[in-house]
Amino acid sequence: MAIRGEGDRMPDLASILVRSSIGTLPSTAVACGDCRRTPLPGERMHELNGGRTLCELCFAGLPEERRVAVRSERVHASERRLAVVPRAA
Repeated sequence: MAIRGEGDRMPDLASILVRSSIGTLPSTAVACGDCRRTPLPGERMHELNGGRTLCELCFAGLPEERRVAVRSERVHASERRLAVVPRAA
């Protein structure tokens, strides 16, 4: 029966799973067409007539007459890990 030494450690399963799952994420992540910022989960992305997609901040900065979205979609958090923190008192 062999005894495991320091160099014979088992690989960390969590690290292996995280590394393999990163490769499965879509390479075309949603980003704002103006500021290139990646939107936060829960934020709305707005698609304009020309196909350009803007975040909530850039969309709000447009002049009123240009602020017409073809569609708006909420960014989902399914691909991002959510932090659970205690509520402030």
